[in-house]
Amino acid sequence: MVFEEVGYENAKMSEIARRIGVVEGTVFHYFSTKKLLMARIIEAFYEEITAELLGGLNGIQGTRNRLHYVIRFHLDVVTRNSRLCGEILRESRGLDGELASAVSRLNRAYTQCLSRIVKEGIEAGDIEAGVSIPLLRNTVYGSIEHTLWAVINDGIAVDIDGEAAALTALVYQGIARTAAPDKGDIASLVGRLNQLLQLQQSS
Repeated sequence: MVFEEVGYENAKMSEIARRIGVVEGTVFHYFSTKKLLMARIIEAFYEEITAELLGGLNGIQGTRNRLHYVIRFHLDVVTRNSRLCGEILRESRGLDGELASAVSRLNRAYTQCLSRIVKEGIEAGDIEAGVSIPLLRNTVYGSIEHTLWAVINDGIAVDIDGEAAALTALVYQGIARTAAPDKGDIASLVGRLNQLLQLQQSS
């Protein structure tokens, strides 16, 4: 894809037309500006990955397992589509408010999956009630964004399974609800302490 190879700013509609085997006027017939074409590409990309993410989550049970799935899925997406993801991030932070707004809206819909998992985890008693969902979301996706730039700028090879497992463990340990002491264990401990006190008094 031309946008991935040379970036949005340097991409020419004439080259895009040549690549797909049509005249430049045909491209302009459907997309009057390069901005509209880029917006449609981004929209199609988000629609595809959001549908795939939701479909995959349907068969996964357990808060931690679902969190791991989302993290691994996103790592896989950004490493397989690193150039496109890089362009999306660059343009969403540029001066083009219209394009940035469109990307922000699509990204919110995509990341709502993680927010929903956390909310359901809180309701199920798996996650502490006071967890900040925006902060958690930024932690997960911000960490993966650092990996994306390392792939683009340094050409690193990502161990997706290993990194997903490590990030899941790190995040979940910080948000998991601390288990309450088992009442049976407490009663057993009190009983043993009483036995020790009785032994000391009789000796």
